[in-house]
Amino acid sequence: MAESPVLTLELGKKCRADEAKRYVDRLYRICHERFAEQVLRGQLMRELAAGTLPMETIRLFWKNWAFFVFEVNNIVAMAYQRHIGFLKRHPDLLASFSAKVADEYIHPKPPGHVRIVLEQGRILGLTDEDMIACPMIPECRALLEWRRGLLYEGTMLEYWTSLLNEENVGHWAREFGRALTEKYGLSWEKIRYFKTHEEADLETHEDGILGHGEFNRTVVQRLVEGGLVEMRPGYSPEYCVETSAAYFGLFMDGVYLYARKEQG
Repeated sequence: MAESPVLTLELGKKCRADEAKRYVDRLYRICHERFAEQVLRGQLMRELAAGTLPMETIRLFWKNWAFFVFEVNNIVAMAYQRHIGFLKRHPDLLASFSAKVADEYIHPKPPGHVRIVLEQGRILGLTDEDMIACPMIPECRALLEWRRGLLYEGTMLEYWTSLLNEENVGHWAREFGRALTEKYGLSWEKIRYFKTHEEADLETHEDGILGHGEFNRTVVQRLVEGGLVEMRPGYSPEYCVETSAAYFGLFMDGVYLYARKEQG
């Protein structure tokens, strides 16, 4: 059976829900392929899965990841303010996004997910100061600044398509947590961050609130349906999802190469 032609996006041109879904499904296929290639099959994740990645490298990754989480949660909150006009016209999305922002700051209790990040770091042998005051490796900071730049300078479609990789991050968290239990001797109780992230990104919550990955998918589909598809020259949905995966891979590779250099 021949594949349906790719929908051509035009600013202001609305489309049917099934057309938008097929378009977003195609973006997700690109997401999964690029993320698997550049992150899950990267050197750091391969050695982690084999149990040969030094714990010092894991700690270096976690210092940079903790700093990233502190900053990126602020970007999520700012997206609520900048995109509130769109969200008000989609009450179901407004409810889910409000819950997402709140979840980041209050679950399991204030200050939210960053509390779990710090707890996980302590389990790995880091101090709070190691994580809070980490001078980020430039390759790691690139992902953060890409997100920040799209929110403040880009269009809604650019920003939200860049987040389609969040579903992949849930799968990444599952693989990272599994390696820590199977190869590094941590109990399931001591990888709480990874389990929390996996659930937040991939699962619908008990109250019916969408998981982060499904929420991002729905936002992009609504934008496409409504013809809200403005993109700057040189940008496209495909470019944004591929670049996001590349920057995540750069984050991982940057840690790996920096650690190798430090270890001589």
